Amino acid sequence: MTSKKNNKDFESALSRLEEITDKLESGEVTLEESIEFYTEGMEIAAFCAKMLTEAEKKITILKEMNGKLAEVPIDEHKGGENQ
Repeated sequence: MTSKKNNKDFESALSRLEEITDKLESGEVTLEESIEFYTEGMEIAAFCAKMLTEAEKKITILKEMNGKLAEVPIDEHKGGENQ
């Protein structure tokens, strides 16, 4: 159960994490299976967190300031300025 091989993108990883959550919440898996699912879920959660962090870094707005391009984090660029 290695999430790195099974989850190529955020959406598939999140889908698998939902499946794991459903199985664990059902109470129909053995203790050993629960531990395996939990471990896989933690790996997937770490993968998703990494993907979100990377996406957050990429989501910047290029804004021209004094004739130079500057990166402005999206949370600092609020309002309706058009690029």
